Amino acid sequence: MINHVVISGAKGFVGKNLRKFLSKNKISSIPLSRNHFKKNQFPSLKSTSHFIHLAGIGSESIDQDSFVKVNIELTKTVINLCKKNNIKNIIYLSGLGVSKNSCSSYFISKFKAEQLIKKSGLHYTIFRPSYILGNDDYLTKNISKQILKKQVLIPGSGKFILQPISIDDACLCINIALHSSKFLNKTFDLVGPKKSSFQKLIKKSISPKIKIKKIDLELAYQKALNNTNFEYGVEELNILVGNYVGNHNKLQNLCNFKFKKIESLNT
Repeated sequence: MINHVVISGAKGFVGKNLRKFLSKNKISSIPLSRNHFKKNQFPSLKSTSHFIHLAGIGSESIDQDSFVKVNIELTKTVINLCKKNNIKNIIYLSGLGVSKNSCSSYFISKFKAEQLIKKSGLHYTIFRPSYILGNDDYLTKNISKQILKKQVLIPGSGKFILQPISIDDACLCINIALHSSKFLNKTFDLVGPKKSSFQKLIKKSISPKIKIKKIDLELAYQKALNNTNFEYGVEELNILVGNYVGNHNKLQNLCNFKFKKIESLNT
């Protein structure tokens, strides 16, 4: 029986929803925030069996080493915490599109974090999620802010493909992974069954009264580099236009439930 887990990034969108989900399933969680890691002060973790590592950063900041500090160095700290507290299992949320051939700084940092976990000696399960959507998810919040301005900006053609998964399905997959040895030392795409172009997803999510404006992709990157208030960051653009899709059948069959088709955002 699993009664206690540790969750880093517990205040984020996935973390908040996962804690509620696990609580309903009688699993209590010890939340770790970024302040715990900054101060290097942690609550007792001795009674836990699994560490669910959600903490990470997906967009660039003024600090050019932010991907290294958060996605890589923080993962090293998590591994050390597991070993110090005799936590033998770690579940990690990486990113869809991460591989040894990754070129973006974000994907490179995520790949290096994966490698640290795989070489740690801990039992691991790595999920590579596409956009995880639900109430208050990051993509929906971005589009909702644009809707308030009566215009939604679409970079490039907008025809690049997304394969989002619902937060409920993501939480259920993580919960099943906590209890099943079939997930040990394996990596899974965390994607939904429905592939959709970004443009189509946006059109189904907003009122016809809201204007859709396309912006040249090169210009979008220039604005992302030079304007912190631009609607998309550089790595957000890299992820959006990457056409990253995966195989949902492998995970769906292992979890033995039917994944929800995502047709639109919750704007």
